[in-house]
Amino acid sequence: MRAATRADIAGMVDVLAGAFAYDDPIDEYIFPDEAVRGRRAPRMLRAMITHRFLPSGGAEVAVLRDRVVGALLWYPRGYRPGGLREMIAGPQLLAAMGGAVRRGIEVDAAMDRAAPDEPHFFHVYLGADPALQRSGVGRALYASFTARADREGAAICGICKDANVGYYQALGNERVGAVRLGDAGPELNIMVRRPR
Repeated sequence: MRAATRADIAGMVDVLAGAFAYDDPIDEYIFPDEAVRGRRAPRMLRAMITHRFLPSGGAEVAVLRDRVVGALLWYPRGYRPGGLREMIAGPQLLAAMGGAVRRGIEVDAAMDRAAPDEPHFFHVYLGADPALQRSGVGRALYASFTARADREGAAICGICKDANVGYYQALGNERVGAVRLGDAGPELNIMVRRPR
């Protein structure tokens, strides 16, 4: 486990695009057409990693034999998408997302509504190479993340589909509510882990 660098971007995109290629309600909401999703979701990930997660210090990778096999992306305390950084990244995000920009903004708005008032990290992506899923890569990344949050006295918040609630509960999170994407999108669970 280590902090991600620009050299890890391609590996993170490959891992996360593979991990979230199927049955992910957020990507399916942003890109409803499967063929479009297959083309645009990896480009969106690359733009977000490059312009949001790496500059804010919210990216960690699991590496096995010099290859990225897992990635965890989050927004640090006090960080929210927007402002000057988003203006600079705007053309890349627009090119990556095409007509899905409005739905992407709705996802960001749902995260804002889900976020607790207390100091927190907002967990956005946790994924492992599909060939290594269920081998402990995600748990190891999340353990590193929770240790950081505990050192800083910060809660961890995130949203997930119903099928992942048990996984995050086993990692010390509790379900505290739900949030809907847009007006008619899927409802996702709000998960919070309080600092230890």
